[in-house]
Parts: sequence; structure tokens; C-alpha cells
Amino acid sequence: MESRDRPSVSLTLLLPCAGRSSRYPGTRPKWMLTLPEGNLALARAAASVPAGSYDRVLIAVRAEHEAKYRAGDLLRRVFGPSVEVLVLDRDTRGPADTVAEMLRQGEVTGPFAIKDADSFFDPAPLPKGSFVALSDVRRSPEMANVGAKSFAVINENELIVEMVEKSLASNFVSVGLYGFADAATYLSHFDELSKQGGNNEIFVSHVLNRAIAAGMVVSPLLISGLIDVGTLEDWRRHVRPRGTIVTDIDGVVFENHSRYFPPFWTEPDRPIGANVEAFRNWQAKGAQLIFMTARPEEFREKTEAALRAVGLEPHALIMDCLHGRRFLVNDHAPSNPHPAAVAINTERNSPMLADYLKDWL
Repeated sequence: MESRDRPSVSLTLLLPCAGRSSRYPGTRPKWMLTLPEGNLALARAAASVPAGSYDRVLIAVRAEHEAKYRAGDLLRRVFGPSVEVLVLDRDTRGPADTVAEMLRQGEVTGPFAIKDADSFFDPAPLPKGSFVALSDVRRSPEMANVGAKSFAVINENELIVEMVEKSLASNFVSVGLYGFADAATYLSHFDELSKQGGNNEIFVSHVLNRAIAAGMVVSPLLISGLIDVGTLEDWRRHVRPRGTIVTDIDGVVFENHSRYFPPFWTEPDRPIGANVEAFRNWQAKGAQLIFMTARPEEFREKTEAALRAVGLEPHALIMDCLHGRRFLVNDHAPSNPHPAAVAINTERNSPMLADYLKDWL
């Protein structure tokens, strides 16, 4: 499918963060969680939208989160002073209602896009007009809980003709980025649905379906690099392999070398093959490697070169560690559950490291 790229005319980006976060029990609101790389989840979600495609950012938060976390101050620290934060003092009837409230309070006109906080993907040029960002489930093998997603039905003209909630209607899953050509059109269709729907929850897909039936053209935007963190389980599945491994070198990565007994630190390092392979696999999945050693500083260059020669990239290399017991201390929380720190003791020169950590991934 070819993308009909959006011209230089910008749109308003809406970031709705006014849900109850019921799928993240016991944590801060999901959009406030911190990713392993240090980014706020909402900032990472917003980065899925090409920065040059919008000139205004509007974020809606719950009144209770403003009171408890000073959400507005937090968001201005993250997005800058120009971000507009709306504090909603009522529970909306679902995502579509939240969007409608944002459009009205923010006095949004013209084109706008909606980005959910619980999905991240590679930014791609936005199509002209109305669109829905989609992922092909056949190319997203790690996508969890597929049956709870929203699906798009695409016709032979490569246009979306229907959005289907929580039913396997196609191979194309909505990933939480929607574009509308005009705010007034959205509000018109939403208001009609509100009159008909009573107190039922209204999704953005419902508004899209009504607009499509009325003749609105909606294009698909296929994305890549999807990370779905819709539930706390999804979040932990994403975060879990992206931990920090603090490891000794002699006797774990390389066969034990010493200052006084052969083989000496001055001699070439001999990798413990199985352990090196395990470290490479964890590194490829996002783990951060910190190496610590009793080797003196004068051996830093030699040690770094030996690590890189076997495909290991040190985030840090700590030399001159004491030759004694070592302790790892870390805090835990619902978003980083106990045990948040794990200590592994391996027999010197043992190639069985992967077995000790087999439950990590």
C-alpha cells in the first residue's frame, strides 16, 4: 500500500491520557511509566508520529492525576512550555468522548490526529485526509491478546471500508493512531452516536464507521516496529529482557586470568564460548551490559578490545574492583516487580551461565 504523504500543512496532535488505566493495576497511570531507555511512555508514543507533521500538541489528563502527580507540570517538562494540557473533571464515556471533549475545550479546527499512549512504532509519513495506522498481524508475531484489538477491513482500492472492534475481521490491527481531516466532521458524527448509544462506551472506531458510511475516505497507514503495551503484562514482557546485567569478566566471560598466576592478564583473553553467546543473545534483545573486574586500569584498553572482539558492547567497564564479595541492590515497584535485583553465583570458568538465567527471558 502506498502512502499519500501529508503536505506541509500541519495538524493538531491529541494525546488522550484521561482513562482509568484499569489494565495497569497498582501502578502510576500507564502514560507516566518510564521505559528502560529512560523515556516517559507518553513521549515515546508521541514519537511514533513524525514531528514535522503537527504544530500543536493537546493532552488530556484526569483531574485526580493532576492533583496527585501534578501531571501538567510533568508534561511541560517532557514536551516543553507550548504543550496544552486539559484537565478533565468528569469520566468520559470512552475514548471517542475524550477526544470530543479535547476538540471542544481546545477549540480545535481542521485536521487532527489522535495517538494512544500504549503503543510505540516507527514514525512514517502521514497520509492526506483521514487515516488509521495499522499493523499486519502476520508480521507482528509478538502481538498479544489479538482478539481484543480493533481491525480494519480494506477494499480492493486500498481504502478502509469498516472498523471492527474485538473480532478477527482481517489481518490489519489498529495500533492507536488515527487521523481526521476535519474536527467539525468528527464532532458531528460523535454527537449523533451519543444520541443513539445511551450510556454505552464509544470508541474512535465507531465514529470512523459512521463517517465512512457517510462517504468519508479513510486511508490505511501500514507501520513497522510495533511495540504493544496495552496491558501491564504486555509492559512487563517488553521491559523484562531490557534489564541491566552487571557481570564479572574473569571466570565468566573469559577464562580466569590473574596478576600472579597463569594465565596472566597480559596474555590474550580466552572466551568462554557458551557464556559469550548468551551475553550476545541478551544484548540483541535489549539488555545493557556492565562489566566489572579486579583488573587494574592499565588493562582497560586491552579488556575493552577483547570484549568487542567477541561482539560484546560494554555500557560501562569498571576496573579496579575489590577482589571480594559483591552486592547488587535495587528497588522494586508494581511496574518493576520483585525481585528487581537477582544475584547469580557461577562456578569459575563454567559455561553454564545461560542455564542460571534461563527464566529471565
